[in-house]
Amino acid sequence: MQKVYHSKRPHRKSRAGCRSCKTRKVKCDEGRPSCRACTLRRDNCVYLSSPTSTPTPSSSAVSTSKSFARLTLSSSARQSAAPEQQIHPLFRPVDRDDFDMRLLSTYTSLSYRCLTTHPNGLTQVDHVLKVKIVEHAFSNPFLMNCLLSFTATHINRVGHENMAIPSSRAIYYRARAFESYRRAIEAANPSTFPALVACSLVLCAVSSEMFRDEDAKPLYILDWLVVWRGIGLLVGMTTHKSLFESGLRVLFMRPPIDLDAAAMHVPNNLLFMVMSIADDDADASDVAVYYDTLRYLGSLYQELYNNGFNSVLDLRIVTFFTFLPARFIELARAKRPRALTIIAHHLVFAKLVPRIWWMQGISDPQIQNICHLLGGEWDSVLRVPTAALELTDLGEIAKLLFDDPAWEPPSSFVALEGTDGLALKSITGGDPIMTTSWVQNDGTEIDFVPLPGTFAYRPAATKIGDDDIEPSLLTDVLPSYSPAQVDGMAVDAAYDCIL
Repeated sequence: MQKVYHSKRPHRKSRAGCRSCKTRKVKCDEGRPSCRACTLRRDNCVYLSSPTSTPTPSSSAVSTSKSFARLTLSSSARQSAAPEQQIHPLFRPVDRDDFDMRLLSTYTSLSYRCLTTHPNGLTQVDHVLKVKIVEHAFSNPFLMNCLLSFTATHINRVGHENMAIPSSRAIYYRARAFESYRRAIEAANPSTFPALVACSLVLCAVSSEMFRDEDAKPLYILDWLVVWRGIGLLVGMTTHKSLFESGLRVLFMRPPIDLDAAAMHVPNNLLFMVMSIADDDADASDVAVYYDTLRYLGSLYQELYNNGFNSVLDLRIVTFFTFLPARFIELARAKRPRALTIIAHHLVFAKLVPRIWWMQGISDPQIQNICHLLGGEWDSVLRVPTAALELTDLGEIAKLLFDDPAWEPPSSFVALEGTDGLALKSITGGDPIMTTSWVQNDGTEIDFVPLPGTFAYRPAATKIGDDDIEPSLLTDVLPSYSPAQVDGMAVDAAYDCIL
């Protein structure tokens, strides 16, 4: 077993590096029989002298959750009077270097918070993000790759006083995350499904960086919504029992939706857009699909109108794509004007969650590209998304959405954490008005009863995930890299890394 890793241990210069690393004047990780740099370069790794005894990690150590220790976070990591517990590995996996482990430490102390919509965190969700996901990551490399890519992107986007990520390293992490995720989906090993579901959630944030890529597709949003639907695909492949046993269940709670009530909040111009579809229109056979999708969109208007700006609204906005019918995704990817118009209106709501860094800067370019593609014929129905391009103030955006200059948000709400999810309670009193739970794609909650030694739930036929979306669609929308390309990125990253 290798030496214990501590996130804040001072760097000591290596005196026993290999000849190749010394010649190139780069840091050697002293791996045996070949260090990481020589392995990546396919060079012969020759040491000048015998190193001190360095035990190698056993396979059992890598795979067991007992190989974790609890360490107290520093006060600078969290602004809290109460000490927090954090998971760090007592070993370093053979395919990970010191930089990887520092990055993982940053994830467990900082970056994990960016995967929740609640500004102050929630005990259950925080524990899963900091502890359970990391435990799964050490036995599922595709999840570890995704966590490292997410953290590297986070650091480069918002900055970190003690760490910088070279662009070559960030690109390498992203490529490795995409490729390992793709291979895991293609392998379809049931034992990895819970980790794959968690990975699909993190990958939504990782893939958002493609919006900012110089070579990004003008309507990358159409690929991104497929990545979001990957969550439903993988949940549909995973048994409820295995998700419970994995400890990851709380990550996939969503606010329930009363679709009939939500329909009452759909803007009239969007309803007319669908009501006016003629029998000879290309969308004539998909009228029901558009109505269903508008009801999901209506739930955003309903939440904002009734409860104002709150964590549940943020969660509804972020998880909107996970509810969409599979047929609507086909219509959107075919660039049907009505489907793109609905997406443009959702992008206006996406401007209301500026706290989530990986959602920042997405809406305006995509709205502009949708408007440019559809042209003047659709200007009237795109009036709100077009006007939103000029706005950044949340209140002004809300007034635009409601077409009401006098609109004011209702009384403020505070988030309460309970055993069954997140609830909102008005500061003026009264009972909690909203919870999060396991929700089917029709917006209704799943009525389940976990029993000792068994797993039962009602009703018998529940649908959280999707069985009508092909896994190949999910992998097709991800950038593809050959093994040689990934190896080349690894070499660049190894030498550009800032320690």
